[in-house]
This record gives sequence, structure tokens and C-alpha cells, in this order.
Amino acid sequence: MKRNVNRLIRVSSVMLILLIVNGCEKRPDDGPGGEKPKETITLERAHAMFEAYQGRFDVVTEFRGGREDARYGWHSLEFYENYIAYLKHASRKAGIKVSGIRMYYVAYPEDDTAGKHRGYQTYIYVPTYYDKKSGDHIAFDPLHIGDDGVPLPIHDIIVNGKKRSSDKAGAEAATMARSVEGTESSVANMGEMCEPNCPSKEIGTQSN
Repeated sequence: MKRNVNRLIRVSSVMLILLIVNGCEKRPDDGPGGEKPKETITLERAHAMFEAYQGRFDVVTEFRGGREDARYGWHSLEFYENYIAYLKHASRKAGIKVSGIRMYYVAYPEDDTAGKHRGYQTYIYVPTYYDKKSGDHIAFDPLHIGDDGVPLPIHDIIVNGKKRSSDKAGAEAATMARSVEGTESSVANMGEMCEPNCPSKEIGTQSN
């Protein structure tokens, strides 16, 4: 009888632990805590910001000979999850913690590589790290760390390319800048832009 009671107690304890664990587990789609980010805005604000952009959009459209520019870009949720995981992994290997992602507003060059996207505005994602000395989040690439353990000046290389004149990062950064066209990086792009890839059922995209 005592053996059966002890067995019942053990089974009940295991079941209670499982119930507690399952009750405390977050669903995969809940995020860190399921909290709403403070950076979200109202629909009214979103519309106001869209309207505020239209003057710039019209100028670019005129510059493009009346051909409308891209209005938005799209990446899958899987892309963001994979990209963030990749950046964290690469940054750990480099010994530098990624602090965030900086978005640069750019445009596709008028070349064969851009294909049907040529000339349209887009964006690129660049990881950052927090620099305690300056108190700033600095663009960097975990694939390109100097021999002294300091990240190469990725912002300078993106902005100035082969024409960069600063030698503060030393010969290694200068060599990288000269071969920027063929240099692998963790910078991301390849979004699905509208224009030219607009959903067929998308409405309300014309300027008022």
C-alpha cells in the first residue's frame, strides 16, 4: 500500500512539473514577452508620414521622366529571423556584440546586375555595434575586422567606396575599399520592391 502511495506521489509530482513548464512556455510567435514594441505608431501617424513623403516622391518621379519610383520594399519574416540570427552568430565569432541594424536609403544602379530594378530606390541593412567611447552605434561588418580587433570603417567604405581618402583604418581598410566590388559582406538587400514588383491587387498607390 505504501509503495502504491509513493508511486502515486511521484507520478503526480511529474505531472505537476510538466503542467507548470507548459504553462510558463511562451508560444514561438509571442516573441521575448509578447509585449507591443514602444516604436509602433498609430495608423493616423502612418498616413501623415506617407503624405509628408509625397512631395519628395513627386520630385523623384519628375527626375525619372515621369516614371514613378519604388514606394516600398518587402522581406519575409523568415528573412529577418535568419538575418538577425546570422548577424548574432557572426558577431560572436568576431568578438563584437551587434547592437542593432542601420538602414541606408539607396538606389539600384543603371546596370545589368540590377535588372528590372535598375533606377528604383531601395535600402540596405548594415549591422552596428555600440562604441562606449563615442556613445554611438557604429556601422560595422563582422566579416571585416582589422588585425587589431577593431572593425573596419564600413560606413566610410559604403559611402566613399574606392574614392575613400581617409587612412585612419590603415592599409587593410584601404585594400578592402579598392576591391569593394568583389568583397563579401554581411550587408543585406534583395528586397521585393514595389515598383516594379507590386501585388496585382494592391490599390491606392497612385499620387493624389
